[in-house]
Amino acid sequence: MLTDEQRAALGDWVKSVTPRALAYARSLVRASDRADDVVQECLFRLLRRANEYDLARDGVKLLFTAISNLCINQATRQRELIGLGTSVDDDRLFDVADRSVLQPDQIAEHRELENRVREALQKLPPMQRAAVELRALGMSKEDIAESLGISPTNAGVLVYRGRKLLAVELQPILGKTNSEDSA
Repeated sequence: MLTDEQRAALGDWVKSVTPRALAYARSLVRASDRADDVVQECLFRLLRRANEYDLARDGVKLLFTAISNLCINQATRQRELIGLGTSVDDDRLFDVADRSVLQPDQIAEHRELENRVREALQKLPPMQRAAVELRALGMSKEDIAESLGISPTNAGVLVYRGRKLLAVELQPILGKTNSEDSA
């Protein structure tokens, strides 16, 4: 049984980690509501065993591992591609730039690039997508390895190969943008 102080500490931990966990889960599944369910399920499992873990120290890694495993298991069971982006109409989640200072043509280019990146990410195998997304969230190779249950060397390979495939997929749009800038 947890004390009130322990419950308050767990509540604070959940509030601090939930936004990053939701962003990561949304990057692995197509639907935002499904990502919410994944995070809730993983948090529930962790909190149910909170007395066995030091969540302040290891909780983020455990949560991201659980999210990775659940998303990858669901993807392989359902034979459905998982995407790293949010739905196309969901602009409120990841605003990369302050669109109020952009011109309409810049907004259109920005949206096209976001959609192309999302499509390119969806073509990556689930483990590569997870590794690339974890790296984009600032995790080290060792943290990625621990989250995905692989070796650090394999994590580095997954990130490298994922980025290389993304570069190939995005070359037509990035090459076009670079050549237009130099003209």
